This record gives sequence, C-alpha cells and structure tokens, in this order.
Amino acid sequence: MRNGTGSRQYPAHYFIQYLSLIYMEEARPLVYFVFGVPGSGRREVIFDLIEGGIPATEQVLYFRPEGEASSAFDEPIKALANVNVVAWQLKGGKVTHGKISAAPEKIIFLAPGTSDPADCAEALKTWTDHNQCQVARLFTLVHCSFLKEQPEAKAWFDACIHFSDVVLLNRREEAGNKWVKDFETDYRKARNPARFILVKKGRVANPPEVLDPEARRISLYFDELIPIEDDEFEDDHKPEDTKPDIYIERLESGHRAKRIPEITKYFL
Repeated sequence: MRNGTGSRQYPAHYFIQYLSLIYMEEARPLVYFVFGVPGSGRREVIFDLIEGGIPATEQVLYFRPEGEASSAFDEPIKALANVNVVAWQLKGGKVTHGKISAAPEKIIFLAPGTSDPADCAEALKTWTDHNQCQVARLFTLVHCSFLKEQPEAKAWFDACIHFSDVVLLNRREEAGNKWVKDFETDYRKARNPARFILVKKGRVANPPEVLDPEARRISLYFDELIPIEDDEFEDDHKPEDTKPDIYIERLESGHRAKRIPEITKYFL
C-alpha cells in the first residue's frame, strides 16, 4: 500500500521482499507516458525533457503515435543521438508497434491526442508487464486555452490527471492567470497529490525533477503492491489498494463503469 505522498509502504517482515522490488525496478527500463490533446505542445515538451533531463549516454526509445499531424519538433527529437523512434498504435486495447532493436534505459510514449485515457492506461500496463519495464511517471499536458474555451472537455482531462504524477500547464496566455490558478486549486482541494508545473516557451524549469520516478498519482493501477488476504477485511472496509481503478473497472456488459467523454469531436 502507499502513503499519501505516493511512496510505497511495506510491513517490517516484507523488508527483504521490498529490497528485491527496489533492485528489480532499478534494473528495468523506466517508462514515461504523455497525455495531451493535439496542439498542446506535447512534442516540444518531450524534446525538452529528453535534452534537458536525460544524460546523452542513456538510450531513449520514443514511441510516436501513428496518424498524428506533423510537428516542428519531430525532426529535432529524431536527431538526438541517444533517441530511437518507433511508431505505435493503440489497437484493440493494446500497444502495437514494429520491431525494436534498441536496449533503452528510458522509454517515452506519446499518447494519441484524441485517445481514451483508460484505454491508454490499460494498454500501457499490459505492455510494461509483458516487457518487464517499470512505469516511472505519467504526464498530462494541459492546453489551458483550449480547456477554458471548452469546459465540458474537463472530464477527459480529469481522467488523464487521475493517472498522472505530473500536470504540465501549457498554452496559458489566452486562459489567463486566474483561470490557471483556479484550475490547480480545484485539484488541490480534492487532495490530488500530482505536481502542477508551468511550461514556459516549451520548457520546464527542472527536467530531471519532472522525470524523477517518484509516484504521485491518485491511481494505484500501475503500482506493484504486496498482496493481502481478501478475508482480512469486511466488504465495506477494504482498502483502496484492493478496489478496481474507477476508470479501468468494467461492468458485466463490458463497458467501463465510469465513462470518459470522447475528445475527438473537438478536433474533427
């Protein structure tokens, strides 16, 4: 189970197992995942995080979604000597991609800009488990001006932020300082532990800090938790660790228990 800051806690008699988990996490590639709508500056920020936050001696595998409109930062990312670019798709709830020849220390996925955050999270977990990688951090890049003009889209961003450790606030000029402050305050009042960081001219103040793999997300979906016996608790008093994630849970019909509005309609 985790404490309120996102760090994991283990009983004393699990100490050896805890050390084993730490060793395995350090030995596995770290995976980062970036949510955000088209036009929010996602690839500009990814370039900044790689260039300013990852040593040139570390190999980076960058998964770029197929079908995305081109960006001025596609070529600069590709030109980085330590970066290998792989095209990927979210297909049938899974990550599909071509052959990988690199042996990276860091892996960065850019989510398709109009994808369902729950589908992305489920596909990411399946892929990282299968490939023995560690989910380090998930980011939501907020296009503040877009969201101010389309407030009904907030439910989509809420889902992204539910899975995110860091919320990067970009394209703020037309939204205004008050809107940005109120946006962050709403999540603070809801006790969201994620870091909220301003993006200025496509850059963050401290890329290594943003990439620090400390878990700060609300969701426990990606966490490797020590299993507990279900019969230790009454049904009404089970800890959050044992409950399905609210966005991942499915009904008997196969539909998600908590529906996320589609964002596609705003970008047709």
